[in-house]
Amino acid sequence: MLYNWRTAFSDKHFRNRFIFSVIAVSIILTGFASLLAYIETRQGHTFYDPILNFIKPRDVSDFIFFATYLTALVGLIYAFVSPYRFLHLIQMYGTLTLLRVVTLFFVPLDPPMAIIPLRDTFLTHTFYAGNENLKDLFFSGHAATLFLFYFFASSRPLKILFLVSAIAVSIGVVVQHVHYSYDVIAAPIFAYIAYRVITKFSKHYYSEVTEEL
Repeated sequence: MLYNWRTAFSDKHFRNRFIFSVIAVSIILTGFASLLAYIETRQGHTFYDPILNFIKPRDVSDFIFFATYLTALVGLIYAFVSPYRFLHLIQMYGTLTLLRVVTLFFVPLDPPMAIIPLRDTFLTHTFYAGNENLKDLFFSGHAATLFLFYFFASSRPLKILFLVSAIAVSIGVVVQHVHYSYDVIAAPIFAYIAYRVITKFSKHYYSEVTEEL
């Protein structure tokens, strides 16, 4: 595996794109954290959600936390084996986060009335900066990230794992009333957009490298 990374970094095309991608994603994530702080201060809209009305809210934070991050860890290990695969995942996640920045800014929402705040240690100590964030709504980041792993993976067993986990977490955030059902329904759509954008870019990139070689 280390040999693969050494070989990849000896290629200036890969090295330049990797460094640029890491810097770009870092900037996007920094802006995303600032946006989350801002949207908590503004007034949003509430939606009538017939699905939430039929579900009694329950706290399933522990399940959501472990299902999300254990699955993400599997996805990161899977991606890290191949430098190019890992680069594509970084780019896809950056694109997905950028899409979230756009939708969160232009779709101001207030949380569902019966929301049980999600206990997520990772988010609390990073993007939420120790604050309780209730308006990080459209679209669901937990669900979208897991669906992104599903689209990204080429291994059938892993695709099944990611899909099952994505669906389970989607159900969990709705049961806890952390999200409207619309937030969850939209998640795989935006995840697929992020996946397709980078997939098309990658094909163009490989075409460029082949021509130069």
